[in-house]
Amino acid sequence: MLLTFVAIISAMNINAAAAHRNDEEGEDTNDSDYASITLTSDYMSVQVYMPMEGKYSDDRFYTGSRFEHASMIGDFVIGSSDSSSSTRQRKEVYGHGLWRQPHNPNWPESGVGLASEFGCGHDGVNCVGKGDIVNGVLGYDTARAGEPFLKIGAGVLIKGSCPDCNPDNDDDRYRFNSPYKFYRPPSWKLLASPGPNEVTFYSEERLGNYGYAIQKTTRLDGNVLTVRTLLTNLGRNQFATPWYSHNFFNGDREPIGPGYVLNLGLSEYGLPNKASLFKQPGLNSWSGDIEDYFDIVAAHDGSISLRVNKPIPDDIKLKADFLDEGTQTLTDGSFTLHAPNGVTVYEKIPEMQTSSRNPFIYAYSVYAERGALCPEPVLLLYLQPAETSSWTQNLRFSTTSKAFDESSSISDGGRYSMFLFPSHMKDTISLDLFGGCTGFVILVCLGVVILASLFVKSSSRQRQCRRRRVGYAPIPPHKLNMQDVSGDALSPI
Repeated sequence: MLLTFVAIISAMNINAAAAHRNDEEGEDTNDSDYASITLTSDYMSVQVYMPMEGKYSDDRFYTGSRFEHASMIGDFVIGSSDSSSSTRQRKEVYGHGLWRQPHNPNWPESGVGLASEFGCGHDGVNCVGKGDIVNGVLGYDTARAGEPFLKIGAGVLIKGSCPDCNPDNDDDRYRFNSPYKFYRPPSWKLLASPGPNEVTFYSEERLGNYGYAIQKTTRLDGNVLTVRTLLTNLGRNQFATPWYSHNFFNGDREPIGPGYVLNLGLSEYGLPNKASLFKQPGLNSWSGDIEDYFDIVAAHDGSISLRVNKPIPDDIKLKADFLDEGTQTLTDGSFTLHAPNGVTVYEKIPEMQTSSRNPFIYAYSVYAERGALCPEPVLLLYLQPAETSSWTQNLRFSTTSKAFDESSSISDGGRYSMFLFPSHMKDTISLDLFGGCTGFVILVCLGVVILASLFVKSSSRQRQCRRRRVGYAPIPPHKLNMQDVSGDALSPI
């Protein structure tokens, strides 16, 4: 009864996202027509835009054929929007006012914030790699023009129905960024949630021998946002597919330029001798040279920093790939984004540091335009029939302004929460306890002990990293040969 009541309350909280205007750009990006659920904490608020519920509706933010419909999570507002507040000011990140304007819900690219896609972000049914890795589509090869196929997360589409397709060719390749027509409207359900700061959507689609189910839960606790995704194979055949979040990042809808910094958590970054730090797959065709707009530096610990050195023009698209099959790395898919408005976002995918091999890292790309700076750690999922894989996006927000953090509740995941004392102890803790000469000696001794402890832990950690690195392979060396419970071999896709 309680969960049902919470679900009803959450549904009642479905609201029109607040209207925003970008005065500098002169654009009116009124979102009042799009249904969303607002998750709030004392620190920030998040808009979760409603997916389709089995029928077409004009109030849905995204109805395209590329991105996962329940992943439209964006327009994060930190602080108060109340102009009378003297201690906190409103700061926004992952806003959509600069991306693909005016907004068209039907266009495949019209995502926001954490919009995610099952696939590798290029044309074709298969993705590069060992084994049969599909581009987020199931049943495409066996379908004829005009027949349905599955796009994981988007729904059931019609082959040959996109503007760039050849409707008379049964062998026409899949076009990931062209709008396909739906065979039937996607159906997502709003599930019961344990509290008002959490929302869960569920969808399943079946078509012939193929099928999938997705459950996505978004939860906000203080300054930490957690997005957990579960993907289940409902079909009779195993499949493997990449997944990534596009991460459409900007701060206060300010165009990408100086002041934006991205740090990639590619620890233990291993490259073959004389190999370049990254590759640019679209250079001299559809993309510009990323080094014309970014200072890219590899730190001594293997991490990579990208600092924007000049504004990115309207007509420039940039993409760099920092991982491929020849690269060895230990990474949790983490990155840190810094916006000129003082907001910092740190994201990681904890499952990347577990012993599980499903999912694991497949690629690590960075995409940038005038309207968004997009780190894209790409996971690879292998699922046999009835198997479920899950992964978590854990985002932690902070600002350079003390007014934000001092007037808000910081989650246990907060960057400096370990140094916060309970309120009833603040008056009793004072440096006077260490007054005089005796106090100075105590402080020196404590410093020596702490430094020695850190040195021992660091040395141990480095040895462990070196040992773990030796056996790491970013892609399984052979095709999967999984078996079901009865022991019968599963046929490949």
